[in-house]
Amino acid sequence: MPFHDRYQEFGLSRNPFIARSSVEEKPRTFIDQGLGPPPPPGSHTLVQVIGDSGVGKSAHLNVWRSMTPGPYHYIVRAPYHSRWRISPVAPIVYGDEIDRMPKLLRHRWFRSLSRIGATVVIGTHVNLGKLGEGAGFDVITHQLKPFDEETLATFLQRRIAEATVGESPIELSPAEISQIFKTSKGNPGRAEVAAHQLIAARVHGFDELG
Repeated sequence: MPFHDRYQEFGLSRNPFIARSSVEEKPRTFIDQGLGPPPPPGSHTLVQVIGDSGVGKSAHLNVWRSMTPGPYHYIVRAPYHSRWRISPVAPIVYGDEIDRMPKLLRHRWFRSLSRIGATVVIGTHVNLGKLGEGAGFDVITHQLKPFDEETLATFLQRRIAEATVGESPIELSPAEISQIFKTSKGNPGRAEVAAHQLIAARVHGFDELG
């Protein structure tokens, strides 16, 4: 029996809010929060993007990296020993979840990058500015916050538009967007989870989410 994709019936190639397959995969939707581009390679600068999980740190790093390529270093949650793998050293380096890096290794890495005057662009949950200054970097800090309801609506609508292949795509009503906003508290990552469940329930004919 041939596979029947119900999403196509709703003018979609897939669920618009399906998770990325890789942390290095470029996000399909990017909301510019006014951070501007990172400094050029070799500027002896640490740029740290601070925020809770899901607010867009990785999205900014990946977009910047597409503009100015450089090695990407992601610190995994587990197993712990994987956090000790060799860190790249180059004129510009991108690092994500750097607060997970063991303190000793992070200190050595920053010192090595500072010695060559590198530009270091990192995503982190905690402020690492003092460590960067101690290593000799000029530090630029960006603090990402949850979206307001209007920005979240734009984000969700763009995700749907990117998955649209038909003339009559599924839509989220203002009431649904408002509920997602309240549930997620403006965190785009949590909003994607709620929207994924809502779209899946509608496409597969469920009246209520489980």
